[in-house]
Amino acid sequence: DIRHVDVPGVDSKFVERHAKLLRRLLPEVLPADRIDPSANRFSERFGFRLRPTYLRLRLLEPVDPFPRSITEIEVRTNELATIDLPVRTVFVVENRATFLAFPVVPSSIVIFGEGFGVTTLERVPWLAEREVIYWGDIDTHGFAIVQRLRERLPETRTLLMDQQTLLAHLDHVVTEEQPTSAPLPLLTPAEQLVYRDLVEDRYGVAVRLEQESIRFSAVRAALQQWAQ
Repeated sequence: DIRHVDVPGVDSKFVERHAKLLRRLLPEVLPADRIDPSANRFSERFGFRLRPTYLRLRLLEPVDPFPRSITEIEVRTNELATIDLPVRTVFVVENRATFLAFPVVPSSIVIFGEGFGVTTLERVPWLAEREVIYWGDIDTHGFAIVQRLRERLPETRTLLMDQQTLLAHLDHVVTEEQPTSAPLPLLTPAEQLVYRDLVEDRYGVAVRLEQESIRFSAVRAALQQWAQ
């Protein structure tokens, strides 16, 4: 770990503070087999242990191998990758309140995606064999997250990120900071329509509908198709 270099006079944050300089100096003194020139991240390039990533999830019904009393866990991503959970559907949401209030759905779990952190899901290989449903904010960055998720899990579908949902909640929209207009070729035609309307400010300048602003009755209605 780069914060635990056991060298006199080197504090726990020395490497992080001087990473740019060390990236230039270390190749001059380290053996070639101690360097991975193909790695971009400092830790990977110079053989430091990587800081683990975590995923937080709720078990919407009891799921083996966890005790029935366990409904929520936070686990290292690499460890979750080894536990092939016997569920049918994996929902991914962005807002903490939505994550905590997500209704019970049979044979399902919900993952707290935390924005572009959804890219860590690619490290859980069994997700490719599940139905993955993403629900984020209706704004340009919400659709950019859909793009990045589909680059890793191409069959991902979206929930409540459609024109009907946006139009039904226009009285609850806020302003998105620094919206994007980048091409997002992996969006479906219906998603492209909403994304284009947002980019072109059809419903106002930099419109953003946060997922916690969607009426809970609409959430329950949208989840009915998974009720069986």
